[in-house]
Amino acid sequence: MNKKSVAKFIGRKEVLGVFLILFMVFAFYSVKLMSASPYVVTTQRVGTYSEEGTLKHEAYLEPNDLYGYRVTMDEYPIPLVDRFLLIYDYRSSPPLKEGSYHILVKAEYYVNKGSDEVVLWEEKLFDERGNLTGGAFTSEYVLDMKDFSNTSNRITSELGVRRLKNRITIETTVTGTGTVGDRKITESFDHSVELIRDPTAELYYFTDTSKAEKRALTETLRTEKEASVLGFSGNLGTAQTASTVLAALMLIPLLGYVYISRKPKDELAGIRGYMVKGAPEKVEKVVTLKTPKDLETTFELIDRPILHYREGDEEVYAIIDDGVSYEYRKLLPEKEKEAS
Repeated sequence: MNKKSVAKFIGRKEVLGVFLILFMVFAFYSVKLMSASPYVVTTQRVGTYSEEGTLKHEAYLEPNDLYGYRVTMDEYPIPLVDRFLLIYDYRSSPPLKEGSYHILVKAEYYVNKGSDEVVLWEEKLFDERGNLTGGAFTSEYVLDMKDFSNTSNRITSELGVRRLKNRITIETTVTGTGTVGDRKITESFDHSVELIRDPTAELYYFTDTSKAEKRALTETLRTEKEASVLGFSGNLGTAQTASTVLAALMLIPLLGYVYISRKPKDELAGIRGYMVKGAPEKVEKVVTLKTPKDLETTFELIDRPILHYREGDEEVYAIIDDGVSYEYRKLLPEKEKEAS
């Protein structure tokens, strides 16, 4: 199919209309789909993990007629307490498969310096390390308060600080690994409890004896969106590409028609003002000029009018000088179209 046939086919109104409509349809889908994300992001719960540590305490009392020998209370009268039984219990769910724990009971002797505390002495009362069993452990320790009181008096005397204060803390650390759903987790748990001695109220009490943590584990899922273009379904990414490519393909014939149908450039526009209609009467010699540029150069050199006439299937542009005809010939426009 030659250039003329292509131009004639594309130039038909119904063909141009079809290409234009298809271009507009695919361009619409392209713009619409390009503004959408090709994926749907959802968050799905994998499972829930929880852990809890609790310090249980029980006091052994000096002989008395009120509370008896052993008692569990929120606050304990300092003069009656001989010692405490401390039981720390830790549990995880689902149980950690592997893990270890560390419990440290320590006494700190300090003084206040403005708003700061200065620790002058620190002493470990209990230090235990071990491995978790079934994601849990239980540890017991007896804290002798009479012995602690004697030690405090000795340290105060040796330091020579009358306003020396002391406190006892129970610090627990647990680390371990396990699985929730299909996900492997690594956990770290810290719990600090302090035994407060209130000399004004003459009471012992424990702070923050229980700590629980719970969290949901999630995973992010990315699913490709689907889209439909003129009844054809597929993932959104493919639809975006296809609609853009098809819109471009539908535009090519339209641009091609505009290119083919455009008016050809007038190669003689620069010298048409110097042309006159008419043919020479008699010439002695003919010099053939091959290009419009040759004709323009000859005109500039000779400086004579250009005769324009038809001869057969050709247009003739001639410059006559002393019986010599300098001629540039080209096919008539209609003949050029037939030839192409």
